[in-house]
Amino acid sequence: VNLSGDPEQEYFSDGVTEDIITDLGRVAALYVVSRNAAFALKGRTVAAAQLGHEQNVSYILEGSVRRSGARVRITAQLVEAATDTQLWADRFDRTLEDIFAIQDEISHAIVDALKIRLAPAEKKAIEQRVTSNAEAYELYLLARRFSRTGSERIQPLIVRLCNRMVELDPDFALAWAQLSFAEGDLSQRGVPGSSWERALAAADRALALD
Repeated sequence: VNLSGDPEQEYFSDGVTEDIITDLGRVAALYVVSRNAAFALKGRTVAAAQLGHEQNVSYILEGSVRRSGARVRITAQLVEAATDTQLWADRFDRTLEDIFAIQDEISHAIVDALKIRLAPAEKKAIEQRVTSNAEAYELYLLARRFSRTGSERIQPLIVRLCNRMVELDPDFALAWAQLSFAEGDLSQRGVPGSSWERALAAADRALALD
């Protein structure tokens, strides 16, 4: 839930949520519902037992994000669905620079609460971040949100965001991939100033990095 008091910050809370889903999905011992299934629950108030039955899950992770400038507060709790019992909860008051550490801590806390032993490869996968640059990461969340609108008019903005991302972190593979998608879409539509060659070059760069 976005508690920032600003609907424009929804992309940030959604992005953090999506990345935690991705992290937990890398743990072989866990069955994690898809992003679409989780996001379909936004805005709904459902009893834990009912939600567990609907989604065929034993545990529910819920929380909130409150953003104010460079400060961010994230709360999270893990609940056993059948009994509505809280297994773990915590609150994180940090700066935006610590957003990666918060996501790591949440993922590891859930794994510990469920008494799961991570394989070395799983531990490495959870701790692997797409970028270490907080500003580039925030711009990526924004560009990813825009890309899902499917609007042709928003693609030039995505290109500008991606160009800024790769300036901040030239090794940000997902930024290069997002740039390739946007540049390629514009070129396919024949938008002046776009370039298929730049789209291919960005794709090559993304693949070379990851």
